Amino acid sequence: MHTNPESQDAIISKAIDITEITNCNKIIWANFSSTLGEMRDVQGDDGKSSILWGFCQILNEVTTSPIFKPFKNLKKCFGDDDGIQGFLDFDGNLYYLNLNSNQEEIIDSNLTTKFIDIAQFWTGKDVIGITEDGKLMKWNLRNNSTPEEIIIQSDEEGDEVIEKFFINVACGENHCLALTRDGEVFSWGSGRYGQLGHGNLNSLDKSDKPKVIEFLQGLKITSIACGAWHSAVISDSGDLYTFGWNNLGRLGISPPGNNNGNNENTLNSAEPSLVEFQGDCDDDFINVVKVACGSAHTVVLTDDNNLLTCGWGKYGQQGQGPENLSENYSFTSVIEGKKVIDCYCGRWNTFAIVLE
Repeated sequence: MHTNPESQDAIISKAIDITEITNCNKIIWANFSSTLGEMRDVQGDDGKSSILWGFCQILNEVTTSPIFKPFKNLKKCFGDDDGIQGFLDFDGNLYYLNLNSNQEEIIDSNLTTKFIDIAQFWTGKDVIGITEDGKLMKWNLRNNSTPEEIIIQSDEEGDEVIEKFFINVACGENHCLALTRDGEVFSWGSGRYGQLGHGNLNSLDKSDKPKVIEFLQGLKITSIACGAWHSAVISDSGDLYTFGWNNLGRLGISPPGNNNGNNENTLNSAEPSLVEFQGDCDDDFINVVKVACGSAHTVVLTDDNNLLTCGWGKYGQQGQGPENLSENYSFTSVIEGKKVIDCYCGRWNTFAIVLE
């Protein structure tokens, strides 16, 4: 849905079933204007096909109904605010989406390297990928550069190169998190709001110098996510940690003094904070298994298949109803009575997969 809907009628603030409309059972990618999903099995189809709704890049208009796309075997899409830029398939191959001459064409990247994960900064053309042997790579789509390895160094002086095996990467507006198979988290990029988790508001402007988040050392992190200016991670014990800009409640923690974040000095949480679930959520029984972040909201899935949301709700992205379209500094359960098995966030929207 658009960031500036023409009326309140364009805002969906409670979860609705879109399965029959989209014939979709998985969300692959979403930004503020379009969504790409994986279609349910079609008899005679030789692979999972895709369907897109919202703004269509090739038509340069908002579609009134979902459009079939011949994209198959997709593990992940990458793109920015301009739309989808490319794909990673389950075989580790990368493809780019060419929109020249009003035609939609998938182009082989011609890279011999196989990848296991990929992400792109929300603004800009910088792409971060992880190869099958766990190396971090970077390149820029605007200048058609080729992937170069991001060297991990022991300190800012770069005296010692250290080997790490990476398994997952996530990007925000202009910052990035990368997870190793040992459960360490490295971050780099803009730290203006504390979203790097290093205890300060500095930026690591050199994207080839990721730094380990020391505040998370001693924990084994299993999952990472980036919002526009905030970050979230999950430990192997099911605990959720958030850091970055807490404006509008996107971190799920109350600002110091509980002043609802009106003082800018209290908005930034530059150190990872353990989220203590409140209200209807009993902290003793909350084990988080997945986290997803939008521009200004955060969604978590628990091991007992509950979906919880916090942050900004102006466009209904919290799913807490028309009476809760403002900020919420604590997580609240949504989609009651349903068994949620997956979740995904676009900039201003939220998707949940539930068992029938």
